[in-house]
Amino acid sequence: MLLLAQHPQVIALQQIDFFRRLAHLGRWFDTREAYGMRALTTAVAEGIEPEDESSGLSRIPLSNVLSEERYYELVQPLAEDVYNRLADCNTDNHVVVEQTPEYVQVWREILRVFPDAYFIHVIRDPRSVFCSHRNAAKSWADPTRFSYDPVAIAGEWTQDVTRAREIAKATERYLELRYEDMRGAPNESLARIFEWLELPCDHASVKEAVAACSIDKMRRSAHAPEGFFRKGEVQGWRREMGRKDVRMLEYIAAGMMRECGYETTTEVDKMPWRLRVRLSKQNVRQGLARWAAESDGPLKRETSRVLKAFPRIRKFLLRNLKRSA
Repeated sequence: MLLLAQHPQVIALQQIDFFRRLAHLGRWFDTREAYGMRALTTAVAEGIEPEDESSGLSRIPLSNVLSEERYYELVQPLAEDVYNRLADCNTDNHVVVEQTPEYVQVWREILRVFPDAYFIHVIRDPRSVFCSHRNAAKSWADPTRFSYDPVAIAGEWTQDVTRAREIAKATERYLELRYEDMRGAPNESLARIFEWLELPCDHASVKEAVAACSIDKMRRSAHAPEGFFRKGEVQGWRREMGRKDVRMLEYIAAGMMRECGYETTTEVDKMPWRLRVRLSKQNVRQGLARWAAESDGPLKRETSRVLKAFPRIRKFLLRNLKRSA
């Protein structure tokens, strides 16, 4: 984002997260078939079909009144106005760049609103991602937001990369880059992106943009919290990660790592014993959670009576059952 923002015809938006906010409205729209979500009336307007009239009141589902097509007809002008107003902050603007990593979760909605949108997907080695998350959780970020559990990181990384790569099947305007390749050849990588976005550039301007975004300069900038910019190394995880963490992460992410050109360094064909124990505990918790939710036998009733008498034990069990959900 910061590299692209150096171009005079670009305006960069730093994680404004508009489309995820818009997705909250979309989730409401998606639940329009849920219980409730009905209009109740004694008189139904012509052209609207009620769902049921047996109680004397006609029940009209939201979907019979607000179609998906109409929903996007209402949403698109709002999105266009928001981004046009932000684009107007730069009088020479040709491209609006937004950096919101979580958009990998809502890219379909983005394409539905902006079918000509471009997507740049930067992939980084998940072992480096783990080290970055761990540093964030221990320094500038909320530790509840940035997990540095290797199992969770591996699963999240695999899921997000898989999601993002699905974009290539939906649009030709998808560009995939590896962080490590960009670090190795920053000038060539940036020039490639400018060309892909049809932005004029020359060798000198690209070189200046890269120099302006050096790690040392970024650390002194106000673009991110203190501690956000670290060393930016490609292989720094080799010093920072323990072998046990590497093995668990690689076991889970090995398939996608290989697809993306990252070599594993541990045996990934055999499940690490630490992960085996962890999954066994998780299965036990999930089994107890299902039993607590579904059972109606005498043992369940007696257990409930005992737990009511010992609230601290009840609180401990509920916390652990919730963790396994």
